[in-house]
Amino acid sequence: MARVFVDTNVLFPFSLMDLMLALTEDAVHTLVWSDHLLAEWERVIVRERQRSAPAAAGISAAIREFFADSRVPDDDYKHLLAQMEGPDPDDCHHMAAAVAGRVRVLVTWNLADFPAAFLARYGVTVADPDAYLCSLLSRSPREVLGVLRRMAAGKRRPPMTTIDLVGALDRAGVTLFARSARDRLDGLSV
Repeated sequence: MARVFVDTNVLFPFSLMDLMLALTEDAVHTLVWSDHLLAEWERVIVRERQRSAPAAAGISAAIREFFADSRVPDDDYKHLLAQMEGPDPDDCHHMAAAVAGRVRVLVTWNLADFPAAFLARYGVTVADPDAYLCSLLSRSPREVLGVLRRMAAGKRRPPMTTIDLVGALDRAGVTLFARSARDRLDGLSV
């Protein structure tokens, strides 16, 4: 099972964050995270007025509780920070946590902020969310489609079909993944 680390920008909108976490719940991949990542996410989501501070803290607390075994403690990677290449201290934290967390893929919308050749020295590939999810769907179609079905079945406000959920992911920017998932779901009971 692949270990992945996501940049903060992948955790917006919530539908994409929900999918990345659900894939971990169903053991399709393991989402590795750090306290620094969650703190940055809280700051950004509150600043962007997507969630209140208490709501954002509650989501982070739930991740800390339910995904505790995939946390990379600061002490495991802070010694790597000075070795990381890049101008953004937050991105250096994410790269160091990814390296210390032995991830295979660092997923980000900002590919230019994460030097692929540098991270490759540590065995880390950099991919955008759409490419990553398409690759995952190609490798594990039954599992990924199962996650989408389970997620849709659990949606209550508002209720969603699997196709509705795929539409939300399409609007979240993972358009190639959404198209591929729709094609695979076509003709199936969703």
